[in-house]
Parts: sequence; structure tokens; C-alpha cells
Amino acid sequence: MEMRFGLVGLGYHGQHGVYPAFDEPDAKDVKLTAVCDVSQTNLDWVQKPVEKYLSAFEMIAKAPIDAVYVAVGCDRSREIVLAALAAGKAVICEKPLAATAEEARFIADEVRRSGCLFAVNFETRYGRRMQLLKRWISEGYLGEIHTIGFDKMWDCHKSFTDTAPRRARLLSLTGGLDCGIHQLDQARFLLGGNWEKIHAMGAWFGEDFTPPPHISIVGKLDNNVVMSLNASLAFTSNIEPREGLDNVTVAGTEGVIAARKLTSAGTDSEVTLTSRRRCEKVIIPQGGHSSDIAILLAEFVKVWKNGPETPHTFASAEDGYQAQLATELAIQDALKNAGKA
Repeated sequence: MEMRFGLVGLGYHGQHGVYPAFDEPDAKDVKLTAVCDVSQTNLDWVQKPVEKYLSAFEMIAKAPIDAVYVAVGCDRSREIVLAALAAGKAVICEKPLAATAEEARFIADEVRRSGCLFAVNFETRYGRRMQLLKRWISEGYLGEIHTIGFDKMWDCHKSFTDTAPRRARLLSLTGGLDCGIHQLDQARFLLGGNWEKIHAMGAWFGEDFTPPPHISIVGKLDNNVVMSLNASLAFTSNIEPREGLDNVTVAGTEGVIAARKLTSAGTDSEVTLTSRRRCEKVIIPQGGHSSDIAILLAEFVKVWKNGPETPHTFASAEDGYQAQLATELAIQDALKNAGKA
């Protein structure tokens, strides 16, 4: 039995990330039967024989679907998610779950009340690198873990290309944490716990956005793990050459993991485990948004078929709330420390 999806949102990520995922080999028992966007041009871009809607609410009410994939901005997703839940549909929502922690909390509570299957698309959980880190940690090679650190730096499509308006929109909503929110989720995915303390400083690089395009965070989970994150959408954003950095370090009493990727050095990641019981280096080829989303789709269908107790990797609405809470606290503290609050 296939799970029939309606996709809301055919912007840049909808077209380049989500829509192609339905055709990936790993997207088993999934069928895209309807799409929705407020732009007729975006709807005309879709060549599949699917139902097309300009209104998400009309699609939810009329389309032959079991689930709704919400791929619009966090400032527009709340009412669509709530309408889908009210109609008894399963929902996958892009990160961030909502525009504020208060809205994310409300959505998480509504998910619980509705009993509907729900996931937040933190697709980096499915990447081969993250899965390897999860396995090494669960096998106990690091002992008692005390710290996790991230560097997530990129230019967000540059400030002067035809995608500059998209970059501006993302920065206006969450600044450097549009992508950095993935790392806030990864910390809890790998190590558990909920956010207890968040402190942050921001850098604006002369740009006129409220949330900082670059943010440095130190946080603490309630399991006593200390997290650091440098997240940037300003990294080489104003120059032609491109560079990016995507690093993770995890340190415990019995060993450490270091995962490194530098764009100029290629697309592969080098992941090393150095522990009392085992030392290993693994080179992992880069995956992609669509391939990881396809795995999420397939797992979502499996849980839909077999019940909520089915083991799964995808993020819950509560995970989405925790990530949004940390995002909001970090931006507020960065603004306060810069005298911008």
C-alpha cells in the first residue's frame, strides 16, 4: 500500500530538494498525488500527472492524500500544519517547525492531541556521517561524553547572485541558524537531553538583518553535555570564490570523534575515531538533500503502516520545538550582547 502525499511549497527547496526525493530509489511505497503553491508558474513547472492547487487548505480538503509535506517558510507553515492535523492527515514539516518557540510548542501540543503521525525534516540525521557517529557513540567507544562541537559555515548562495533574494529571506527569519538549526538538532539526536542554557554572540558583516548572519553559541543540555556551534551564512558570501566548512567533534572520557569537511578539499568527509578500544578513519562521500529526504519518506511510511511504536530516526514535533527554542534563545542573546535587543 502506497502512502499518498500532497506537497505544499514549490520554491527553491521544494523544487530542488523535496520534489525530486519522491523519485529517489529509497522512497519506497510513496506516491506524490498533489502539489500546491501560491505561484501558478511554480505549479506549471511540475510535469507529473498530479492534482494542482493554489490553496493549501483546498488541497487538504479535496485531494486524495494520506499525508501533507509542508515545504514553505516557517513564517507560513503553522496554519497549514494545523489544518492538516485537523483533517487527520499525517504531516512532514520542513525545519524550522515554526517562526517562534511559542508557535512550535503549540504545534507540538496539537500533534499530541491529534494523534496524527508527524515528523520534522531534519534530514541530516539520515546522512552516512551522522549515522556513523550515532553508531560509534551508542557502542560506547567514547565513554562518558562531555562535549560536542560544530562548525557549519557556508555562503547561502552568495549575496549577489540570482538566489540573493532567497538568501535574504532565510537570513531575515533565522540568520545563520537557518542551517545551523540542523546542528542544534544533531546534538540532541546524538546525545539526548533537552536544552538547559544557551549563550550566543553574533556578527553581521555589515549586513542589515536582525538575526546575525554568523552566530557563535555555547549551550548546555540537561544531561550535562556542553555544546558549541559556529554557524554562518556569511562565509565567502560576498566574494566569487567559494569555501565551506562542516565539522563535528565529540569528546568523552574514553575517546573522541572528529568529522571534517572543507569544500575546497572536495566533497568527501573524513571521520576519525580515536578511543581506548578502537581507532579508525572512514572517508564518506557526500550525500544530498533529496536522497536523505527519500529515506525519511520511506521510514515515515513504515511507521504509518506498522504503528507509532516502530523504531525510527525522524525528528518529532517535540524535537522541532527543542531546536526552535535553542534557536530563539541564541538569537535573543546575540542581539542582547550586541546592544540590538
